Amino acid sequence: MGVFRARRILKKFGPDVVIGTGGYTTAAVLLAARSLGLRTIIHEQNAVPGRTNRWLARISDKVCVTFEGSAAFFPNGKVVVTGMPVRREFALLPNKAEARRKLGMAEDAFTILVVGGSQGAKRVNEIVMDMWPLVDDGRTQVLHQVGQRNVDQCRANPVTASEMYHVEAYLDMPTAVAAADMVICRSGASTIAEITAAGLPSILIPYPHAYADHQRLNADYVVKHGAAVMCEESTATGESLAKIVNDLRSSPEKLKAMASASQSLGKPNAAAHVAQVARS
Repeated sequence: MGVFRARRILKKFGPDVVIGTGGYTTAAVLLAARSLGLRTIIHEQNAVPGRTNRWLARISDKVCVTFEGSAAFFPNGKVVVTGMPVRREFALLPNKAEARRKLGMAEDAFTILVVGGSQGAKRVNEIVMDMWPLVDDGRTQVLHQVGQRNVDQCRANPVTASEMYHVEAYLDMPTAVAAADMVICRSGASTIAEITAAGLPSILIPYPHAYADHQRLNADYVVKHGAAVMCEESTATGESLAKIVNDLRSSPEKLKAMASASQSLGKPNAAAHVAQVARS
């Protein structure tokens, strides 16, 4: 039924090309597009492709991928490494001082951005708040996106009463990454695309229940290129995370090298590249 409904919509809309981004809802639309003789493209965000994209790759004209290693899962000759599209603001980030002023933060403090994803991540929040007393030296500040459902609980934690600990339900990510010196975050494809577009070193805590453990494999890719340190959620504690942060914070040359590696992985113009593939 989905294929038939998609055919009707596509006939009415009259596209030249249809781009799918995975997930079972994509299948009906791309099958409908193919049955109408339309050009089709898929984009795979993660290091390990989902089942839908693996199957659709056989009938698609091109396959855009975020990570080079994903090419092994798809037919030869179809793959184009474009990176993961991010908002155009990531190509024109404000400088650190400007971003920190906009966020109401100290301009001269070492700044750690914490992001658990758009909805926040309860366990990441807990670990980071346990970490804070062990890294609070009066010259460090945290900008922590906790998610709407977690914001009241996090603000009730005594550690967040510090004027150097900023808790927000949501953040404008271009401004947030521009303000940061380091990021502690999950390793979803969008998050990695945004922090590498900004050229930031990171501590990655993969979501352990992701399909095919793809977040850990995403993190592996960044770690192997020297842009991040991985911290497994199952073994992470406030103490272990504090040790990583303190080691990196006290090693400016290592942080600089990680930032350079991150920038080399970043593809802030990925959306334009996907568009170029669509037009070709």
